[in-house]
Amino acid sequence: MKMMLLFVLFWTNIPAIAQKKIERKLNLLPGQEVDLDLKFADSIQVKYWDRPEVYVVADVKINNGRLNDALLVKTSETKQAVKLAIDLDSKLLQQGEAEDCPDNKTAISKKGNLQFVTCMELRYEVYLPRQASLRLSTINGNIHIEGSGAPVFVKTISGFVDMSWPASKGADLSLRSITGEVYSDLAIRFADEKKKNPIVGYNIKGSAKGGGPLLHLESVSNDIYLRSK
Repeated sequence: MKMMLLFVLFWTNIPAIAQKKIERKLNLLPGQEVDLDLKFADSIQVKYWDRPEVYVVADVKINNGRLNDALLVKTSETKQAVKLAIDLDSKLLQQGEAEDCPDNKTAISKKGNLQFVTCMELRYEVYLPRQASLRLSTINGNIHIEGSGAPVFVKTISGFVDMSWPASKGADLSLRSITGEVYSDLAIRFADEKKKNPIVGYNIKGSAKGGGPLLHLESVSNDIYLRSK
């Protein structure tokens, strides 16, 4: 029984060892925008709270935990914005082996005669002050935004965007997708009726409830959902 208990504890602790948590807190001054460049991501959850700070949590698993330190986080600040950007340590990733990724999606890369394998799971939770303006970009991440009442500019290449907006609050809208669909239950007044049902792609501009903060939601190859709440 004792041996079985130790065996169970060992296996239940493996995910905790394989995954790394990175946290960053950024003070936000009045008038500053939040600029997030999360180019590599699986999912990005954005929520709003009643605190004057930005809080970003990244759950990182690269090559099943062996190369977690390859994720690099850089923060900076200007008068206009606080910024957080992530990148990958290309030199460290060259240590990636096929044995690291038996069950995951992999990317096989070459540098000279060297071939290496990379698999990643990157999930972010972002907490913003309730009236903070957001600018967010990612290559492949799915973006979820809930609780915003301020301007939002988000773009993903292959992920989807799913955002909720207060039903009683107005907004100016810019919704764009080249090969995906755009869905919304907001009563949108279109700036150009000819573009309401385009032949290829969507580039919708309009307003809801007389206008308000600008919401720019863009996905190149996936869908956009804008929901009233």
